[in-house]
Amino acid sequence: YGLALMLDGAIQSAEDDEELYHELLVQPAMLAHPNPRDILIIGGGEGSTLREVLGHTSVRSATMIDIDRELVDLCRTHLLSWHQGAFDDPRVRLATLDGRTFVEQDDRSYDIIIIDVIDMLEGGPAQSMYTRQFYELLRTRLRPGGLVVVQGLEFTFLDDRAHAALARTLRAVFPEVHSYHAAIPSFLGTWGFLLASDWCRPADWRAEQIDSVIEQRLGCNWLEHLTGEYLKSRFVLCKETQFLLSLPGPILEDGVTFIAPPSIEDVEVP
Repeated sequence: YGLALMLDGAIQSAEDDEELYHELLVQPAMLAHPNPRDILIIGGGEGSTLREVLGHTSVRSATMIDIDRELVDLCRTHLLSWHQGAFDDPRVRLATLDGRTFVEQDDRSYDIIIIDVIDMLEGGPAQSMYTRQFYELLRTRLRPGGLVVVQGLEFTFLDDRAHAALARTLRAVFPEVHSYHAAIPSFLGTWGFLLASDWCRPADWRAEQIDSVIEQRLGCNWLEHLTGEYLKSRFVLCKETQFLLSLPGPILEDGVTFIAPPSIEDVEVP
């Protein structure tokens, strides 16, 4: 997969397919919003999320918060093909601190908030950015019509539990929460994403409208993967997945250890 970024032995991003992941993470929300101006990114240390945001000329500010300064510095030096100089764009405000602490202290409002932190790790700093309380806090930082997008962990109907819990948690805060997915080759599986807002319903999108917005805002050569038709297809879920995502279950709360309910494979049949 070419040059790759690894953290604690786990792949985070690979040269050959990072554009697919980052286009899917960033562009659905950016294209859905009528005029994205001020964007908040939490995580995204390699700079690719920032790169995709800055492709929109409507953006006047892009605030990126990442807890790991050493990682950001390494990425700025070694992953130029990822960030393509995005860190040096005058629209960028970069801060190195805990994302939740920043949101608690920040008084600015944003059109789009993108959460691109590592997977849930028990006791790790990212854990507090997957909870209902955090999403309620994010909502207070959104302008009317704003959207939140979250990298949504591994996504398959064979192991849906973490993504489903994340979707339920977002639905406790936002009325419109929609899962979408794509096979990311370097991740060795299908990855999920979640789009949350008060109003956005991807089922109402038309492929030709999306293509028109792409051409108007980004031009014909910016995106490597996304088209209107492809983007709409990412929100289509199989019957079993729809059923599993509709089931009740626990949500992610501050101070509560998440214990996934057993899957059918885990249940011993007498």
